Amino acid sequence: MIIFDHYSGATLQNKTEWQKYTSVPRADLNDFDHRVSSLTIMPPRDPIARQTLLVENLSRRGFMSVSDIAEETGVSEITIRRDLTELERSGTIRRTHGGALIARNGTANIYDIREPTFEARRRRNSDAKIRIAQRAVQFVRPGQTIALDTGSTTLELTRFLGEVADLQIITNNTRAASLLAETTHPVYLPGGRVRGRELSIYGSNAASFVSTYHYDILFLGLSGISEAGLFDYSPEDCEIKRVFIQRSDLIIALCDASKFNRQAMVRIAALGEIHYLVVDMAPPDALREAIEKAGARILIAGDRMG
Repeated sequence: MIIFDHYSGATLQNKTEWQKYTSVPRADLNDFDHRVSSLTIMPPRDPIARQTLLVENLSRRGFMSVSDIAEETGVSEITIRRDLTELERSGTIRRTHGGALIARNGTANIYDIREPTFEARRRRNSDAKIRIAQRAVQFVRPGQTIALDTGSTTLELTRFLGEVADLQIITNNTRAASLLAETTHPVYLPGGRVRGRELSIYGSNAASFVSTYHYDILFLGLSGISEAGLFDYSPEDCEIKRVFIQRSDLIIALCDASKFNRQAMVRIAALGEIHYLVVDMAPPDALREAIEKAGARILIAGDRMG
């Protein structure tokens, strides 16, 4: 049984794990079956839930056979092999004879399974995010069309975009749109579904809308970066990110140092698909070399433009 707790955002396997993450008091554990209405029992055939659980188990155990994974998730070995192929393509795992293990690429990457709340992410390294935003806004020129992605660092950038004249801004970030509404810039939001407490807009209508524009600059948010690429927690948000990337002349990813050598469920893009990575400090040597080898340039907040 796979359980998704709406309060904590946790993907869980049993009552004990539910007790750890749920906001319901410990004394109410015996009422679990009666409180199941506050949870979603996720069928094993849900690929996102299944792959999330798969990566979490591999991170904990190091290696699992295909037969073990199939038994735990309740789906066929053919389906598991398809999941492993997809996860290997994203750089998250490495397939071996008869099973899979977490792909380390010579570096001890951290694999984030659960997405922290937006407010928790916003508070984390807030000073660094402000410095990154101040550096990133230096790319913007009057008259440009800007694509603004979701994320806590892109929200900080929003506060500086009002200082540049005559911009046209398209975003699926409703928090950013609310702040930008106080400026003179025209701001465009796609139609679609709002994603929980993240307050981002996603879906086929949103993807179709953002694909109709051409962008001078995309400011891209992410949850992690490793030698395998750029990562985020949400498959829904990543669909919009990829459309923004395809339609943008200049792609600038914003990333504080806490995200170095971290990976999440979904790979947004390869390192070579961005032009600049704006950071608050230099990445570790191996990661820096991989980024530069891919053709992207690293810009450290506080350094002079050059």
